[in-house]
Amino acid sequence: QQQMGALYQGYGTHYVDLWLGSPTPQRQTVIVDTGSGVTAFPCEECEGCGDAYHTDNYFKQSQSTTFRPLECHECDCRDMAGSKKCRIGVMYAEGSSWSAYEALDLCYAGGPHDVALSVDGPMTNTENIVIDHINPVDASQFAFELAFGCQVSITGLFITQLADGIMGMKNEKTAFWKQMHLKNAIPRPQFSLCFSRSNEAEKDGTGAGAMTLGGVDPRLHMSPMVFAKNVKASGFYAVHLKAVYLRDGGGLSAQTTQDDMGKMHKLGLSEAQLNRGNVIVDSGTTDTYFSSALAGPFNQVWKELTGTTYSHDPVSLTAEQIGALPTIILVLSGMDGDPVGDEPIGEPEDVPNYAGNTDLSDNPRDVVIAIPAAHYMEYDPDTKKYVPRFYTQESSGSVLGANTMMGHDVFFDVARGRVGFAESNCDYASLILSEGGSISQPPKAPVQTVSTKIEVPEEVPEEQEEAEVTETYEDGGDVNPTPETENQPVDQSSSKPGPDQTENNATPYELFNNDKPKQGNSEGFWEEILDDMKHECSSTSCRSVAALIILVAMVVVIVGTRRAMARRRVVRQYQEAELEISDLALDSDSDDEEGRYVDEPPMPPIT
Repeated sequence: QQQMGALYQGYGTHYVDLWLGSPTPQRQTVIVDTGSGVTAFPCEECEGCGDAYHTDNYFKQSQSTTFRPLECHECDCRDMAGSKKCRIGVMYAEGSSWSAYEALDLCYAGGPHDVALSVDGPMTNTENIVIDHINPVDASQFAFELAFGCQVSITGLFITQLADGIMGMKNEKTAFWKQMHLKNAIPRPQFSLCFSRSNEAEKDGTGAGAMTLGGVDPRLHMSPMVFAKNVKASGFYAVHLKAVYLRDGGGLSAQTTQDDMGKMHKLGLSEAQLNRGNVIVDSGTTDTYFSSALAGPFNQVWKELTGTTYSHDPVSLTAEQIGALPTIILVLSGMDGDPVGDEPIGEPEDVPNYAGNTDLSDNPRDVVIAIPAAHYMEYDPDTKKYVPRFYTQESSGSVLGANTMMGHDVFFDVARGRVGFAESNCDYASLILSEGGSISQPPKAPVQTVSTKIEVPEEVPEEQEEAEVTETYEDGGDVNPTPETENQPVDQSSSKPGPDQTENNATPYELFNNDKPKQGNSEGFWEEILDDMKHECSSTSCRSVAALIILVAMVVVIVGTRRAMARRRVVRQYQEAELEISDLALDSDSDDEEGRYVDEPPMPPIT
């Protein structure tokens, strides 16, 4: 069986609930990052480790009867605060770091957002066990013993990020999904990530998609899943780029017919130039970064289509103008080899998101994905302007970040060496409602209620990257590729076709609403209140109390507004920092040399 759980939005990245310990599990929110191999979060020894910024307090391991540090015979021990422990550390190019010791505890991912579930111990799940894996109440049925980093110190962006820690989803033995599979909590070494997004990221939790552990769920899909080849056997998930196009007139879907080729403008680079260094799929990176070799052709075609020079300067645009900007189209090498059995039915020309019989590629089963302007343009509510978040300035290597993954359910099929893409609005909440459940639905006998109503200083977009790989990695951060309005529930029966159905390319589905936030009429609002006071509150004392209440309300609004503006300023600072440190070093063939993190010493294999 496989498990599906809700993803939540920070200021850029997506995070998931992780519940650890017993008898009462404690929640830690962790950024889902396919470019990192370690799961880690602050423990109770950590001082000044961002509890005022994070969604939760530190993990109190002393309250868990199933917690234990790894012993020296299980790792290469080092002295930490006068005791021998299995130490692990991570350092980042922009100066952030964390230090931890390795530990084990019982855990499960997902579940109701604010309510812990009872855990009876590690669970074993096989193909013939029937579990409704989209029901949050059943999340504890996938519990297992996790080896993780119990952080004792953190610096920089890790302190001010929204999520408590990080979930390593790289193709390594220490990765969360890998440990889950080795412990038989899921029967298959697979997982999928489906990202959506809204304008705001609330500390209480803003739903932003779904994560499926142990497989993929076609109920989320709006087009059949097509498979690209994962060209790396371990470490990062990397694809081979065949071509890059700009499509005139925009559009959200990648579906292309031969009649559409007149709108497709190919950027004239060879495959060798496009793939200099690795082209990785990284959920922990906010934006999309390409080699500087693409800059010239991209800028030239952009100017031909729009009449403007491409830059990262803020621009004022209407929603209609955003929709008319060119869509970036990527063509990836399709999966070769014998069929597995889950491939789309029909000829390639009849399957959306295959190159088919078009001139996009010479292989009809090459994969076509779209990055619409709604995803690569980011709206700043302060300036009311948009900023392009597609970059062509890396010395080597490219990163398909969260704003490329957006609008797709991305399937990481490790055992078969595939990365699958299906277009989706990633509306997990509507899927749950259609099945009669709720993301926050408590079990019959709730164990613990978690309060998330904590007053917070300004939050940050946690955009980070690793030292040795200088890859734009918002590990502490939040991948905010493109701020968009909160996605609305849809009628599943009418608007979302099944996995074998196709989309009409003439009327591509609308994944997001990119309208600018609308401001209310504050003058009329206060006039209405004063008019009500005249009629309902005639005495002097009554009006004095009412005036005091209004004054307090105005102060609260002003303070809230100042905090929001300060938070957005910090977000912009992190985005600027990301640009300064985004020089990728992904051209190494060694996983050790290009790893996202540096262990001190290396984390031992999980047995």
